[in-house]
Amino acid sequence: MKFEKVIQGHIVTPEGDFSGEIGINNGKILEVSDRKGMLHGEETVDFGEDFVFPGFIDAHVHCFSNPNEGIRKASSAAAKGGITSFLDMPYDLPVPISNVSVLEEKIAEVNEQAVVDIALWGTIPKENGAQVIDELAEAGVAGFKLSTFETDPYRFPRIEDADILEAMKKTAAHNLVIAFHAENDEMLTRYIEDAKKAGQKEAIHHNLTRPPVTETTAVVKLLDMASWSGAKLHIVHVSHARSIDYVEWFKQQGTNVTAETCYNYLLLTTEDLKKFGPKAKINPPLRLPEQVEALERKLLEGQIDFITSDHAPWQKADKTIGEYDIFKAKSGSPGLEIMVPLLFDHLVDQKGISPARFAELLALAPARRFRLVDKGSIETGKDADIVVIKRGAPWRIDENDFLSVSDVSPFHEHTVHNRIEATFVRGHLVYSHEGGINTQTAGRFIKPGEVNRDEDKQAALGGHVGTSK
Repeated sequence: MKFEKVIQGHIVTPEGDFSGEIGINNGKILEVSDRKGMLHGEETVDFGEDFVFPGFIDAHVHCFSNPNEGIRKASSAAAKGGITSFLDMPYDLPVPISNVSVLEEKIAEVNEQAVVDIALWGTIPKENGAQVIDELAEAGVAGFKLSTFETDPYRFPRIEDADILEAMKKTAAHNLVIAFHAENDEMLTRYIEDAKKAGQKEAIHHNLTRPPVTETTAVVKLLDMASWSGAKLHIVHVSHARSIDYVEWFKQQGTNVTAETCYNYLLLTTEDLKKFGPKAKINPPLRLPEQVEALERKLLEGQIDFITSDHAPWQKADKTIGEYDIFKAKSGSPGLEIMVPLLFDHLVDQKGISPARFAELLALAPARRFRLVDKGSIETGKDADIVVIKRGAPWRIDENDFLSVSDVSPFHEHTVHNRIEATFVRGHLVYSHEGGINTQTAGRFIKPGEVNRDEDKQAALGGHVGTSK
């Protein structure tokens, strides 16, 4: 058989990594060989011994928290960062994705502008919101995102417990994930008000007003409600190891739950919050160094399901406003362009996890959880979403050089020791280190596929690729 394209390099599959090649036709992987020179293509691209990974998947992106970002800029940033698919959050400004007409407009924008593939989260209104779930599910959302903490009563509301339980039941009926920003609104609102009254506005007070108990109490409540409702629960941006302990206990009882952490919670601590101030303000906040170490141990022990960026494309003015009052600064930081290289340095080169496990944390596990059945691994029949990483190619992060509209990062001037050499979406080259972004967009809207529900639940309860090392 002659293939349209053959990609050669050091291939990373769920079973391991080896020098080989991949045969691609019509955007699909048709053959994987553990020897080079066995497959014949109209075009052959040889990356030597550079790592050839499955396209990475970021399940936590905010394209429209800042409307200056949008689909084109965010998906270009994703391609440069080795992310071939992402799930965009529903808390768009000015209108959240809580009805079908708004969802359809966003789908059309994705299909017109996206450089990489994008799935979309839906959400529900503040009151009696579960009524919108059926129509949004039928329209193809990948899951529903809700919050126990209120940022804005219309765009990013706190959902009351009775509505949460009803939403859990409805999403379970559609076999869709329901995810939560889990922070205790009552506690942290009071702590923030007390700090402001006392004039405690330095950066560290963002951490002190959001202690771990504000996360863990919200997590436990959601876990218990999921156990009663049969929901497919997902806890986003976990910042503390105790939250993972609770998740693991409920998993052992049969609750269908997964948890993510974000790259910031593995690479930064409260010392960085003190040093960088508003640049390092995220929700939940950065934790103490020993707490970060404990969270990392959970990851290395296989107890964290995957890692996301929580990409929030704020600009300098959104952060500098909080220079003397941390509570005025926007929360969040960009990550699409830098998460994968930073994590590869830290987890593969420094901590010694296997390439296959790295691929699971950043591709296979999110693909399984959100039923992106054509994504997540280099295997026959899957989409030819491929990312090439070159080791030993140092470069320095420059916040002023992002493809994202964001121009502020606590990783500014940090040296990374690997780079994204090329990114392919369904076999189309969308980014290369030498040529930049391909002007011909290849991305499209994607939605969950059909899988066996028992297998789906078993994937959430365990079964990692290989070992943490």
